[in-house]
Amino acid sequence: MKALTKFILTVLLSASLAATQSCAFFSKSEFAEVTAAELTALADTFPDSQKRQFAQNQQMRQQVINQFKTPFGLAQAAEAEGLHKTDEFKQQFKLSTDQLLASEFTKRNPDLTISKEERDAYRSAHQADFDKDFSFITRNAKQLPSDQDKEALHDQWAELKIRADKGRQAGLEKDPALSFQLRATKANSLANAYSKKLEEKFKLTPEEKKRYIAEHPEADLEKIQQKAQALIERLKKGEEFEAIAKEVNEDDTKNTGGELPWFGKDGKMDSGGAIDEEFVKAAFALEKGQYTPQVIKTKFGFHIIKVDDKRTVDPAAAKPAASPAPAGAPTPQPEASPTPAEPREEVRTRHIYLSTDAADRFEQEEIDKKVKRAMEDATLKYPVKLPADFTVNVGGYDPNRIPGQGGGAGGQMRGLNPEEKK
Repeated sequence: MKALTKFILTVLLSASLAATQSCAFFSKSEFAEVTAAELTALADTFPDSQKRQFAQNQQMRQQVINQFKTPFGLAQAAEAEGLHKTDEFKQQFKLSTDQLLASEFTKRNPDLTISKEERDAYRSAHQADFDKDFSFITRNAKQLPSDQDKEALHDQWAELKIRADKGRQAGLEKDPALSFQLRATKANSLANAYSKKLEEKFKLTPEEKKRYIAEHPEADLEKIQQKAQALIERLKKGEEFEAIAKEVNEDDTKNTGGELPWFGKDGKMDSGGAIDEEFVKAAFALEKGQYTPQVIKTKFGFHIIKVDDKRTVDPAAAKPAASPAPAGAPTPQPEASPTPAEPREEVRTRHIYLSTDAADRFEQEEIDKKVKRAMEDATLKYPVKLPADFTVNVGGYDPNRIPGQGGGAGGQMRGLNPEEKK
């Protein structure tokens, strides 16, 4: 009797476990399918001119369909890794949702303005929320915004949040087109999180780096520096700077003996563009005719810098003279005198230059190759059911008379940029 009872319990437990596994195995992710109805609802949000264009072109509609395959597949892979449960993803998706709701609400209510009083009240009531979001959106910034820029960002954040809340109150989250856009936004966020995790996973080990450099000597940073240092020895023996630059330079200055335009201590060149900060420091430390006794490393490579000339520029002298007023025109009133600009010190240099592009890029390129293969495998493992086609509703359009097509993308409110100058 005990043996029979044990057997029955074992069978029941096995059946229960199988049922649980079966349920888990067949549970369907929200990213497993995109329907034709969802794409039709999305297309309904496009301008008529764009809808007509898609309605008449099946190839364009197919491009719209295919663009969901990779992010929705990777979103499923991210879910399998539990990335949808992380605090970082939750905060990212919340910000993205608010962005989309605020954008759609603004599009539907173009004349509605948010008063300063309303923004200030929201800011006061949600200071902790802003602090949390500010820390999140500036987490990768090289430099934190100034107090003035942070204040402007706070104002922009409050308006976005208010508009998003108004969108929720208006029931926009239940709108078929916006509901699908929110899901697509979520898929993209998860796909990015999955890609980021793969990058961390595939970082090269010291052994892998050593093996790569052995097989690709052009990526050996130490050897490039040694080669550059050997060029200084040639200069010390009396070889012409310009001649060596014409021989070895790996940029456009090769044909001009390494000559560069005038630039100031801010790195800005007369011809436009800017010089690397390390290059500027080294150049202004030299006297006319001198070259750097050691190799200078910048984000572009190794340089030996020579100063050809120095000058001081008076900004006032460069200001064009005012044109005379036409006859009969009223005499212009004198403007308040601006604070006079300080004289600008500038140098004209030339350099001997060896690029470190191969050395700087190879690790990321090798990681990217591995990530790409892993993402391709993930999209095969987590397929997405896509429609063969979808309908684009256009007034006055007869699909039986003109070959069809559909698709498009709605506009979005400008995103928060912590480094933007106001």
